[in-house]
Amino acid sequence: MFEQNEVVQAVGTIIAFGFLFVFLAGLYAGFYTAAKMFHRAWLAWIGYACAIGQFAAAMIMISTGFLDPFWVKLILFAALAYLVIPPIMWRIVLAFHHYYEEEDEHVPAPSAPFGPLS
Repeated sequence: MFEQNEVVQAVGTIIAFGFLFVFLAGLYAGFYTAAKMFHRAWLAWIGYACAIGQFAAAMIMISTGFLDPFWVKLILFAALAYLVIPPIMWRIVLAFHHYYEEEDEHVPAPSAPFGPLS
């Protein structure tokens, strides 16, 4: 079937690129968020490069041929989900802030816990 050396190399490849997959997904989310917060397009481009790297890591893991079809589908689903989660979460966070800003206009600001700050 497979030689032991082939299996060891494939498992090592899958583990290494699995780490890279998750790491780059986190970097994409971080750079995407920073780009939106600080209005810096260059941060978004770094984030997009991380997203492309994350997707490439997923394809390399799949291309080893040692993964069961369940894992192939799971990795593909995760790769696609990681690409859309940061923009969706950014919109949700903005909606929450907008909702609570409108609500705060009708509620007086709380006082400092130990008296006035001046």
